Amino acid sequence: VVVQTEDLLSSELDGETVLMSLTQAAYYGMDSTAQRIWNMIAEPRRVSNLCDQLVSDYTVERTTCEQDVCTFLTRLHNEGLIRIVAENGS
Repeated sequence: VVVQTEDLLSSELDGETVLMSLTQAAYYGMDSTAQRIWNMIAEPRRVSNLCDQLVSDYTVERTTCEQDVCTFLTRLHNEGLIRIVAENGS
């Protein structure tokens, strides 16, 4: 289960989501697919549920989706933009 961290500012700019991490003092830009994932993890969400939705929304095979989503989420986690939470939300 993953969720956005609380110390971020985000805004849409020219169809792209732009994030500013207050702790990292860095800006991040997200394309449409990344933006879709970002919006879905505003609340805690299971990675498998993210993939279910993305496979439904896009023409992508489940295995490819899972690999790409896990790679993206790992980058977000390494940058401190998301946190991994237990099933009960803590």
